[in-house]
Amino acid sequence: MADSKSSSAPRPRVSRRVLYGLLGLTVLCAVVSAVGLSAFAGARDGQRVAQIRHTATVAAALVERLQKGNDLLRAGQYELAQANFEYILLYQPENFGVRQLLATAIVAQTPTPTPTPTPVIVNRGELFTALQAAMASSAWDRAISLAEQLIAYDPTFRRAEVDAMLHQALVARGLARLRGSEIEAGLFDLERAEQIRPLSNAVEGERALAARYQSALYYFGADWERAIREFANLQSLAPNYRDVRRRLRDAYIGAGDAYSQAGRWCESVEKYAAALAMGESPEIAQRKAIAEQECVLGPSISSESSNGLSFTIPNLAGVVGKLYFSRFDPVTNQYLHFVYQAARNTATQVGQGPQPLVRPSFSPDRQRITYAAFQEGTWRVIVANTDGSAPSVLVNGNYPAWGPNGYIAFQGCSDLCGIHLIAPDNPSDVRRLTSFAGDINMQWSPDGNKLIYTSNYSGAWEIYTVSLNGEFQQLTGYGATSVAPTFSPDGSRIAFLSNRDGLWGIWIMNADGSNPVKQIDLGVEFPAWQSERLLWTN
Repeated sequence: MADSKSSSAPRPRVSRRVLYGLLGLTVLCAVVSAVGLSAFAGARDGQRVAQIRHTATVAAALVERLQKGNDLLRAGQYELAQANFEYILLYQPENFGVRQLLATAIVAQTPTPTPTPTPVIVNRGELFTALQAAMASSAWDRAISLAEQLIAYDPTFRRAEVDAMLHQALVARGLARLRGSEIEAGLFDLERAEQIRPLSNAVEGERALAARYQSALYYFGADWERAIREFANLQSLAPNYRDVRRRLRDAYIGAGDAYSQAGRWCESVEKYAAALAMGESPEIAQRKAIAEQECVLGPSISSESSNGLSFTIPNLAGVVGKLYFSRFDPVTNQYLHFVYQAARNTATQVGQGPQPLVRPSFSPDRQRITYAAFQEGTWRVIVANTDGSAPSVLVNGNYPAWGPNGYIAFQGCSDLCGIHLIAPDNPSDVRRLTSFAGDINMQWSPDGNKLIYTSNYSGAWEIYTVSLNGEFQQLTGYGATSVAPTFSPDGSRIAFLSNRDGLWGIWIMNADGSNPVKQIDLGVEFPAWQSERLLWTN
C-alpha cells in the first residue's frame, strides 16, 4: 500500500435520631426524584409501575407517600401509616427501608404480651431484692421492668443503686439487640441508658456503628447511590462489621440493575464493575457485558421516538435518510444526541450524555460490532457479538470502522502510525494504509473502495479520502476545522462538522468536495469534536 499520512395500643417511643434520619431520607428522595415527576404523572397504571421500578431512586409520587407515612407514624396514626407504606411496596417490593417502617407501624398496633408476667410487688425492699436477683441472672427484661416499677413506686428509694442497675440492664439488652436483628430497639435501649449516665467509649462506638448501619439500610432499595455512599463509608470505618461488605456489593448490583432498567447503560457498567471488584460472579459479569455493549450502542438507531427536543430544519441540500449527530449544551455541559430525518425535515433528540455519542460500527452481516475502549492506559479496538456475549480485544488502536469488504479500519501504530486495516477473523492480517498519526475518525464509502477521514497533515484539520490502492484526495481546504466526515448511503454526498463560519455546524457537500452547504447549526461550542462520529443511514 502507498504511504501518505443514581391505634389504640400504647405508642412506642421512636428514637429522635431515627425520625430525623427518616425525614432526611424523604427530603433527599424528593429532590433526586423530581426529574421523574412529569413522566410519572402522565403515564397509565401499567406504565407507571414500570417507570417507578426503572428509576435509580424512589419516584416523586412515592416520596409523597413516604413523607405522609412518616408523618402519620410520628402522630401515632399507625393504621394509616401502614397503608401508605404498603402502597409504596406495591411498586417497590425490594425497598428495605420502607419494609422496616411498615414493620414498625404494624408492631405499634399490636400490644406486646409480657412473656413472663412480673408480679406486682408493693414492698420496696422486696422489689429491690428481686431486682438484684434479676441482675445476677442476667434477666435483663425482668430487671428493667422491676427497676421501672421501683422508680415509679418510690423515686427516692436507693435511687443511685437502682439507676446503676437499670443503666447496666439497658446497656446489656441494647447491645444484645444491636448484635442481633433488633437494631432499632437496641438503639432505643442505649438512648435510655445514656439519659441515666454517659455510655462508655466502647458502647458509644458500637452504638455509632449500628446507627450508621441502620441509616444505610433505610436507603437500601430506595436510593442506591446514597446506600452505596453510606455502606462504603461504613466499610472504611469497620470493614468486618456485620454484613457491610455484602450489603455494599448488593447496593452496587442494585444500582447497576436500576440504571440498566432505566436505559442508563454507561452508569450501570460502572456499578457492575464495582460489584465485580468485590467478588467475581459470572451472572454479574454477563450483565456488565450487556451493559457495555448497550453503552456503546447508545440510543437505538432504529428508534424514531423523542425523549427530548425537536426542531425543524429546511432540507437545503436535498438530504435523504437519517443523520445522527450531537449538539453541545454549554448550560448543562451535556451533549444532546439527535437524529435528523429528511422526510420530516426535523431533528429529534434521542438521548444525552457527557460526551458525543460513541457510535459503533457494524459488521456487514450486522451480527457483530466494533468500537474503541480505553483500557489500562491505551485505546483498544473491541469486537463484540450483538447478542450480548462478552467482547474481546482485537488490537490496540482507535476509531475502528467495519467496512463492507469485511476489514476493520482503525488508527494505530505498527512500523509507523496511521490508518491500518485488519481482518477481524485473522488478526495477523494487518496492513498500514497511511503514515501520519493525525489521520483519525475514518469511515468507509458504501462500496468499500475508499475511506474518508480527518487529518491535520496540512496544519489545519481537513477532510481527506484514501482508496485501497493508496490514492489520496483532499476535499476541504478552508483552513478552519472540518472533521467527522461520513458518506451518504448512496455515496454521493458527505456530511461533516465544521466551524468555518465561526459557529459549529453540520455541512453537506458532494463526494468530490464541491458545493459545501451548511445544514444544521450546532452553536458556538463543540469541545469534543475529535470524538464525534456522524452516522448517515437510509
